[in-house]
Amino acid sequence: MKTSYNIANIMLLLFLPLIFLGCKDDDDAALDETALLIEEVRQLSQPFKDHSAAVSAGWDVDISGCIQHPTDGGMGHHFGRMSFFDGRINHLEPQVLLFAPDFNGNMEFLGVEYIVPFAVLSEDSTPPTLFDQPFHKNHEQEIWALHV
Repeated sequence: MKTSYNIANIMLLLFLPLIFLGCKDDDDAALDETALLIEEVRQLSQPFKDHSAAVSAGWDVDISGCIQHPTDGGMGHHFGRMSFFDGRINHLEPQVLLFAPDFNGNMEFLGVEYIVPFAVLSEDSTPPTLFDQPFHKNHEQEIWALHV
């Protein structure tokens, strides 16, 4: 009886590190996948550093004007591709491209935003996720949003 107890303890000590290593690999895999998805977004958005190219490609509605806050700073203009405002969550189809005027008056690319309207996914629902990040509620605009 005492021997089986010792064998069980030895087996536990041998396999316990594997359990933790397995979890670490899963976390690393999720980080690697997220990094890959974000790199794909970078590649997709590269041509849209030129504002006119973004407008020509369909991100042509300035849905916000220039958003700025006196102390928190700003997010610039949100140019939407309205055909994408249907609840889709695809990292290669952001609903919004963000631009802000630079010192010369040219529009500088800042990032992308993913939006799911409350009309598609109610605000009482579990938030959608992308890049292993939950969208946040924007009650004023009645949307779920994630800036990247």
